[in-house]
Order: sequence, then structure tokens, then C-alpha cells
Amino acid sequence: MTGERVFELMRERGFSTASLADSVRIQRSTLENFFAGRHIHSDLLARIAGTLQTSVAYLMAISDDPQLAPAVPVN
Repeated sequence: MTGERVFELMRERGFSTASLADSVRIQRSTLENFFAGRHIHSDLLARIAGTLQTSVAYLMAISDDPQLAPAVPVN
């Protein structure tokens, strides 16, 4: 499910596999392996979420809302 959500958002946001891989500084083959179902490290998933302007929770299907929650100011 996670790879499917990344792929869907990637296309919606105008990224190719190569451009997303470049944006998060990984090899394209690493991203393609992820789409094929291989494990991905949490730090890399966080970088992908940031690049796609979504949350890790959405990518992991914990949330159905692809929009980032507004930042909460810290006092």
C-alpha cells in the first residue's frame, strides 16, 4: 500500500521516478524496488513524504488524508 500511495502522489505532483529519486538523493533502482514491495527505511520514507508534501501517516495508510496538517507553533 505504501508504494502505491507514493507512486500515486508522485504522478499527481508531476514527479517521474527519476526526478523523485534525485529529489530524495537515492538511486532510481532503490525507488523502483520500493514500488515492487521491498522495505524502505523510515528516514527515507520521511524524506519522500516531505518531497511529496504529505505525511508519513498517509503514505503508510494510517491516515486517509494526503494533506499535511498545519504546523503547530511551539511556545
